Amino acid sequence: MELRLLRVQAVRYAACLPFVKRVNREARASSACCAGNGSQAQARRGISPFGRAVLPVALSFVLTGCALLPAGRSAEIAANEPTPTPIPTSVVPVKPTYSVKVGEIMRERTFSGRVAPVVEEALFFRTGGRIRNVYAKRNDLVTAGQVIADLEIDDLERELTSTQLNLERAQSRLYTAERNLEFQIRRAQINLDIATLQLINLRTERQDDNFAISVQGKQVELAEIALEQLTEGVDPLLINDVARAQLQVEKLQSAIADATITAPFDGKLLSVSLTAGRPVNAFDAVVSIADINDLEVKADLISDQMNELAEEMGVEISLVGRPGEILTGFVRRLPYPFGSGGSGEVIDPDKSTRITIDQEADVAGFELGDLVQVRVQLEHKDSVLWLPPQAIRVFDGRRFVVVQDGDIQRRVDVKVGIQTPDRIEIEEGLEEGQVVVGQ
Repeated sequence: MELRLLRVQAVRYAACLPFVKRVNREARASSACCAGNGSQAQARRGISPFGRAVLPVALSFVLTGCALLPAGRSAEIAANEPTPTPIPTSVVPVKPTYSVKVGEIMRERTFSGRVAPVVEEALFFRTGGRIRNVYAKRNDLVTAGQVIADLEIDDLERELTSTQLNLERAQSRLYTAERNLEFQIRRAQINLDIATLQLINLRTERQDDNFAISVQGKQVELAEIALEQLTEGVDPLLINDVARAQLQVEKLQSAIADATITAPFDGKLLSVSLTAGRPVNAFDAVVSIADINDLEVKADLISDQMNELAEEMGVEISLVGRPGEILTGFVRRLPYPFGSGGSGEVIDPDKSTRITIDQEADVAGFELGDLVQVRVQLEHKDSVLWLPPQAIRVFDGRRFVVVQDGDIQRRVDVKVGIQTPDRIEIEEGLEEGQVVVGQ
């Protein structure tokens, strides 16, 4: 308050100061006109008897007038003056301390995945063309062999029909020839049997008739030759005609199959990227089918994550849509080169990690496409010394802590083991209960 009053008085004095200076100049001028030569030196120095007499009176008058000036303006000026902010006393931060404890420590890896089918296959046309019909859509259930879509293959189908008729005609001719041959063989066999019986009869009853016996022997030989000719089979050209027609039919059937997409097994269509009338290229995946009765977890992981995993490693699985429910399973497959997925020569294009779920889908309540969280226990130890990470200091590759012994602090090198976000195992350097100063 006293400081503010002093500021107000200084402002008032500053306002009156020009008037005081002007009165002083006029007083010196008057003394210079009235004074003699003896007083000129004093006038030049600004000090005259008149000035000395008038100056106190004028100064008193001016100060009295300034004192009578309105105080509102001076108070307003004082009120607008900024109030100085006191500087707070700096607080010295206190570093936290931690005690070395004994307990359990476990390092885990957690990642996301989705429920996916174990068996999933991409389907495509083996030839290019324009789509004729699409017989199924996304999420439809199909059976093995069911046609999903086909291309414009009317010409192939007509040609196949014609070729099948040619095949049937060739098969019919061959069948007829085979039946005739069969009858002829039976007849030849009977003739041979008759000739043989007659020869036996002649040899028994007419032993002296060598001529008749010789002639009948020749008849037997002729019957044997006829039978032998028939056993060579039907005309080979008939067989070739059937084979040629069969090859033509198979060729057309293969061409039609290349222009048709059929379900390779019973399953669900996960995607169908087909529209009737639009062109499509050969071997472009346009349909995806999966067996929804056999599900597992599919996760796309980075190299650092897969380096820590191994096949057959146990996991815990939690459904994001149903928190609190924990399922169990194991890592079934890791992609090459982290697991058995592929080899150095033939690499599986599927780079995902596959995890088998122990529980059945209908019992556990998970469905295709559900988002899950997978937790893998990498390392676990009981009854070990540990500290929080903020208690460990690192400098130039050296790990150490600052131990508080009463009023004395000292640095101690430590050897660490398992490291987690909230705990670090202390293998060497410290004992239970010691107090460590944090960073």
